[in-house]
Amino acid sequence: MKVSGIAIHRTSSVALNRQLTSALREAIRSGAMEPGERVFSTRELRTHLGLSRNTIVDAFEQLQAEGYLVTVRGIGTFVADFQRQRSAQRKPSAVPSVRTSRSAERSLKACGLARNLHETKPFRPGVPALDLFPAAQFKRCFKSEDWNADFWDYPDPQGYEPLRREIARRLRQTRGVECSADQVFVTSGAQGAFWLLAQTLLNAGETVIVEDPGYPSVRATFAAHRAKIVSAPVDEAGIDVSAFGRRAAKLAYVTPSHQYPTGAVLSLERRFALLEWSQRYGSWILEDDYDSEFNYTGRPQQALYGLSQTARVIYAGTFSKVLAPSLRVSYIVVPHSLRESLRAVQLVSGSYPGTPVQAALARFMQAGLFGRHVTKMRKIYDERRRIAASEFCRHGTFTIHDSRAGLHFIAELPRGVSDAHVSRCAAEAGLIVPALSSYYYGGARRNGLVIGYAATAPVRARRAIAVLRGLV
Repeated sequence: MKVSGIAIHRTSSVALNRQLTSALREAIRSGAMEPGERVFSTRELRTHLGLSRNTIVDAFEQLQAEGYLVTVRGIGTFVADFQRQRSAQRKPSAVPSVRTSRSAERSLKACGLARNLHETKPFRPGVPALDLFPAAQFKRCFKSEDWNADFWDYPDPQGYEPLRREIARRLRQTRGVECSADQVFVTSGAQGAFWLLAQTLLNAGETVIVEDPGYPSVRATFAAHRAKIVSAPVDEAGIDVSAFGRRAAKLAYVTPSHQYPTGAVLSLERRFALLEWSQRYGSWILEDDYDSEFNYTGRPQQALYGLSQTARVIYAGTFSKVLAPSLRVSYIVVPHSLRESLRAVQLVSGSYPGTPVQAALARFMQAGLFGRHVTKMRKIYDERRRIAASEFCRHGTFTIHDSRAGLHFIAELPRGVSDAHVSRCAAEAGLIVPALSSYYYGGARRNGLVIGYAATAPVRARRAIAVLRGLV
C-alpha cells in the first residue's frame, strides 16, 4: 500500500475520519489499491499520516461495512477481491433497449405538440408581467394563515374549500357563471385540468373537436389519451360551428373569450349555435376562459357556461395568466353529475396543489387583493397593448389584428415573408415571437407572429420591434 496519494487536509470542515474513508475508497475503486493488497496497520498509518488511532479505526470499520476491506485476525487488513469478480462480469455488451408503456409512447409523441416556453424574453406570449407580481402582499397572506395540523395533512383532492368558495364568488360576479364551491375543482395548472377531464370523460377513439389554429398543449393531452382529434376552422368570429356538420363528438374544446392564438372573440350567434350542437348530440363543451380577466373594451361577453341551459358545459380558468405560472393553480367548474367521478380520478392521480399555496391564494382573494391587482394590471396591459400596436403600425411593415382583450395580438406579415423564418431569426436575436402558421393543424394558414405584449415594458418593446423590422 502506498500512502503518497492520500491527502488529509486538517483545515477542511470535513472530519478527518471521513477524509481518510473517502481517500481509501477512491484508491480502491480506481485500482491504485489492488484486490488482496495488504493495508497498512493503524500503527503504520499513524506514523505516516499523523492521525489518531480512533480516526483510522473509524475509517477501516466504515470501509469493512461497505465491503471494500476485509480483516483477517492475527494477519492484517486487506482490499476485498470483489473488484476482480466485478471486472469479470463487466464484459462489453449491447445496451438493452428501454421498453415503456404505450401510454408513455403516446405522451412522447404528444410532446411535439406541446409548447411551454420558459425564457423571459420580449413578446413571449401567454405570461403576465412577473416583475409586477404583488410578492410582498402574497407573502403576508402566507404569514397570516393559522398553520395548524390540518394544513400538513393530505390536501382535499377537489381543492381547499375556502379557495373554491372565493373562485365561485368571483365567477358569479365577473363572468355570469352561477356555481357553488362544490362544483369547483382546483388543479395543478391548466394542463392538470385538461388531463383530469380527458382521463374522466374520454375513451380511446372517441372524437374531440379542437380549434384550428389552436392551443397545442391541449391537443397533446387529447392525443395522449388516444382521442380522435378533428379540427374546425377559426375566423374573425371564432370557431366555425357550421363546420361541425352532423358530426357527433364526445367533447369540443373552445376559447371563446379570446381565441388562442388568433385573438378572435366568439360571436353571440356562434355561441348559441355551439350550445345547440352540444344539446343535439349530447356532447361536452370545454370552455377555456384562460385570460378573460383582461378585456379592454369594458363590454366582455358572458361566458358560455352562463348562457347554457343544460349541464354540458365545463368552465376552465387559471391563475397562471393573471398572477404567475409558478403557482400551478387552475380550476374547472363542472356539473354535479361529474363531481364524484372527477374526485375519484383526482384522488388516484394525486396531482393537485398543496394546501399552503391554496390557503394563501384564498386569503389573497378574501382580502380584496386579487381584485385590485387585476384592475391595476388591466390598465397596465391595455397601455402596453396600445403602445406596442401603435409602434408596429407606425412603420407599415405589419398589419395588427387586435381584439382588445387578453395578453397577445397578431402581427400579420407581408405576402412572401415566411413567419416561420422570421420567428427563427427573432429567436436568434433574443425575441420570442411564435409563428402563427405553426398553430395550424391543416387547411389554409395565416402568416403572422403571435405578440405577447403583457410582460414586455414599452421601452423594451420599442427596441424589440425595431429588431423585428430589420428581420422582415
